[in-house]
Amino acid sequence: ALLTPITMVSSQSIMPPNEPPMESSWLKPSLFAAFNAMLLITISGIFFAFPCRWLAQNGQWEFAVVSGLLFLVSFCSLIFLNGSDPGILHRGSLEEDPNIQYIARVNNKALRLQWCSKCSFHRPPRTHHCPFCNICVEDFDHHCPWVNNCVGQRNFRVFLLLLVSLCLYLVVVLATSMLFLIRTRHMSWSLDSAMTFVVAVPVMVLLLPVILLLMIQAVSVSKGKSLRNNNPFDQGCANNWYLTICMPVGPNRDETPGWEPWALCFPAKG
Repeated sequence: ALLTPITMVSSQSIMPPNEPPMESSWLKPSLFAAFNAMLLITISGIFFAFPCRWLAQNGQWEFAVVSGLLFLVSFCSLIFLNGSDPGILHRGSLEEDPNIQYIARVNNKALRLQWCSKCSFHRPPRTHHCPFCNICVEDFDHHCPWVNNCVGQRNFRVFLLLLVSLCLYLVVVLATSMLFLIRTRHMSWSLDSAMTFVVAVPVMVLLLPVILLLMIQAVSVSKGKSLRNNNPFDQGCANNWYLTICMPVGPNRDETPGWEPWALCFPAKG
């Protein structure tokens, strides 16, 4: 879905000296995101050191190889998502007039641009202000507290990769742990068995929410990232997935000098 340019609107620079203040506390959310990363590393370390090691020593290396690759993909996507640009739109000017109305056309449907009082500019369609990060994000999906970052136009693919890889990784870890317990059920209780339960219990707790979140995102993408009727961004299930996965991400708006979100719109009449 594209915005149809009608008339270029002259305006002042979007980055004047008197831009609105930006205040946000990152300490607690950052510590929570760091804790989640360490939790993944800790659970994975115990898993590879005990049940996975025992199976590998008894000739079943395929579990270590598959789970190791999935862990690398999950961990790398988690770290990348934490520091990625979700599609930040830089802040406007305190001198901009909030009473001016702008209209954008998406698939022949007129959409009125909303004024953001925090960032002092008219937001393009599907752009929302995140109250946690205190920024406007293009094609905003949600704020993810697990990585302390928003999910938007520029990092949504990484978020999907994280969900898919993490879901597969948790399934493999749980299956490997269950196989180890079955293979060692005739043996006496050992440290390996105890550590396997330490791994299996939190994995079972985390697996269901991850699967549910992945299903919700799959339905959302299939419907054009909106569950409402008459969604102008809905191009059909196949095209929606193609646009989500294969289309170019586009420029970094926060680093594009002179970029104006209303340059793709025209003033509303009346």
